[in-house]
Amino acid sequence: MKFWLLKSAGTLEDEERILEDSIVTIGWAELPDLSAKNKGQVMRLIMEKYPGMREELSETWAKEICSFIAKIEKGDLVAVPLKTRNEVLIGKISGNYEYRWLTNFISHIRKVMWLKTISKREFEDEYDVDLSSPETLYLIKADLQKLSALAGTKSLEALIGELSFALEDLDLMRERILELVYRLARTDEITEVRRIAEEMEQILKEK
Repeated sequence: MKFWLLKSAGTLEDEERILEDSIVTIGWAELPDLSAKNKGQVMRLIMEKYPGMREELSETWAKEICSFIAKIEKGDLVAVPLKTRNEVLIGKISGNYEYRWLTNFISHIRKVMWLKTISKREFEDEYDVDLSSPETLYLIKADLQKLSALAGTKSLEALIGELSFALEDLDLMRERILELVYRLARTDEITEVRRIAEEMEQILKEK
């Protein structure tokens, strides 16, 4: 699981649209469908659209666009600072790249499941991020435990620990049940049989 910062500017209507439709975009709606395009091809499309642009700048933007299309994976987390509010949206990517014209700003999209919003100040402090930096898309450094908590999921280590405890409990229950079965096999007294049955029932209720 990776954590990406995606600073896609847009109008209030664009921001409402990404919330309502559960999508993220990198902008560049003026470019055509970029499916199966590599960085060189995207760079040429940018240069054709903006012939006066410096080559190194078009290369930077082409790299960011290609990362949005291909490097971000389903299950990755994404943080989207809002332009019209002092908030950052946090979501989990749930779909592959799609080309679908929605507004003059939104056509290159990824489906997302929105998880929460936090203030920009809190976000910058928590993840040591400068939201005023020029990059549009880049990886945020964060440890796995923090990302798991943010996504509302548990790390592999935590899941293994919980599974180990559960297996220990099952082993203990099995031993208690076997002990009662042995006692049951050794008695013919109705009162003892009933007592054993009640103990078994109580053990099963505990689980």
